Amino acid sequence: MLGRTGNGIRMTAMAALTVMIQSQAAVADNQLVLKKESNSLISVELSNTDAVAGFQFSINGRGGCSFGQYVGSARTSAAGLAVYQYLKDDSTLNVVILAPVRSALPAGAGAIGTFTFFMTQSVAAETARVFLSTVVLCTAEAQYLTVTTTQLEWNLNVQTVSKQLQFALEQNYPNPFNPSTTISYRLDKPATVQLSVYDITGRIVETLVNMQQQTGRYSVKWNAGDRASSRLASGMYFARLQVGDQVAVQKMILAK
Repeated sequence: MLGRTGNGIRMTAMAALTVMIQSQAAVADNQLVLKKESNSLISVELSNTDAVAGFQFSINGRGGCSFGQYVGSARTSAAGLAVYQYLKDDSTLNVVILAPVRSALPAGAGAIGTFTFFMTQSVAAETARVFLSTVVLCTAEAQYLTVTTTQLEWNLNVQTVSKQLQFALEQNYPNPFNPSTTISYRLDKPATVQLSVYDITGRIVETLVNMQQQTGRYSVKWNAGDRASSRLASGMYFARLQVGDQVAVQKMILAK
């Protein structure tokens, strides 16, 4: 009888301890915040009171946002965390961040990474919105942590922009392409024009036009196969046309 009573006491104590641990986790202050650093870069800021060994989240865009590559920050690099990512589609970027065995990102505050984004030319919404979904944080012991997130939203001023735009960037043809494609655009008035190609990381691959041009329609052929010193991999690229202080972007697919 005494043995059973002792076991019962120990089991009750363990149950109470479990409840206590869960309660502490429930009130833990862990927060992921999206911050717009520039017109092409967003950072993911983490404020955590718990040590975090693993992250999983999806970055989602609405209102014409297309995403590039996610890059870990100095904070995650210092802790030895590895970053894995998968661009599911133009506006959904899945990210997994893992710490080494028996290690974790200590409590603190700061960026855990950044990712590039582009705005497509034809946008029906009045605002752009970027938010996180399917967010999971865990400890080195694989215990889930509570976390709150915030979304990022900004006004696109669609009506104002549509009145001011005096140009149009057309979809490249063919698309997908290998190894060359033609990029066409129209100018409704003379302007300083810059047409560049970016890769998915936001890096400039090549500048095709950088000059003052008159009213009219222009076509530029881009041959990815001509870059003998730097062969381009298959994947998504972006044609970015800047006319004055206005920008239009079209997605292009190089399929080898």
